[in-house]
Amino acid sequence: MNAHEQFADDLALYVLGTLEGEARVAVEAHLKKCETCREELHRLRGDAALVALSAAGPRPPARSRERLLAAVAKEPRNATMHEAIKPRWRTVVQWAGAVAAVGVVIMLVRQNSELQRRVAAVEAVSVHQQQQLQEAKQLIATLDSPEADRYVLVASKNPPQPEGRAIYVARSATVVFLASNMPALPPEKIYELWLIPTNGAPIPAGLFRPDPRGSAAIVNPPIPAGVEAKTFAITIEPRAGSAAPTSQPIMVGTRG
Repeated sequence: MNAHEQFADDLALYVLGTLEGEARVAVEAHLKKCETCREELHRLRGDAALVALSAAGPRPPARSRERLLAAVAKEPRNATMHEAIKPRWRTVVQWAGAVAAVGVVIMLVRQNSELQRRVAAVEAVSVHQQQQLQEAKQLIATLDSPEADRYVLVASKNPPQPEGRAIYVARSATVVFLASNMPALPPEKIYELWLIPTNGAPIPAGLFRPDPRGSAAIVNPPIPAGVEAKTFAITIEPRAGSAAPTSQPIMVGTRG
C-alpha cells in the first residue's frame, strides 16, 4: 500500500469529522504535501455535501453517493470507533459512580466526626456538672455535719476586726474557710491557711487573697484525711505559698 492509498482510507472519516487524535494530525500533515490527496479530499467533500442535501432537495448523482459510501466502507476504523465508544462511556459512567460513592462516604465520615465531637462536648459538660453537683453536696454535708468542728480566727485591736471561720470534717478531709475584713496585701505576698494538728507540723490548707471588701474563701483544699485538728492559723507568705510557715501567725483559731 502506497502513501496515497494509506491516507485515502482516512480521508472519508476526515470529511465526516470523525477522525481524531494522531490519525487526524497525520492526515492534515500529509494533505499539506500531497496534491493528489488534496484533490481527493475536495471530491469527497463535494460528495458529502450532495448526500447531505438529499434529505431536503433533489437526489444527488448515484455516483457521488456510491463514492462516499464506498470510501466509508473501506475504512475499518469506523466500526472500531463505534465499538470503542461503548466501553469508553461505560468506563466514564463507572468512574462517575465511583466518584459519587466516594463523595457520599466522605460526607458520612464528616457527619459522623461532627456527631462524635458534639457527643464528646455534651459528655464533657455533663461530667463537669456532675463534679460541681458533687462538690455542692459535699459542701452542704460539711456545713451541716454534726461532726464538723468550727473555728473562729480573729485579730485584736484592729477595727473593723478581721475574722476567719473554718469548718472542718476530719473523716472526709473537707474544709470550708470564710474570711472577712482582711487587710489588703502587697502583690508579692499572700495569706496562707494552716491546719495545726494535735501532733506534728502545720499542714498547708490553702492560699487566699481578699477581694476589695476584705472577703475570701477556701473550699476543700487538698489535705490528708483523718488528721485530728488542734486549730487553724493564718500567716503571710510569699506569693507562691510555703510548705511550712515562714512567719508568725497573724490569726489563730479557737474552737467555737
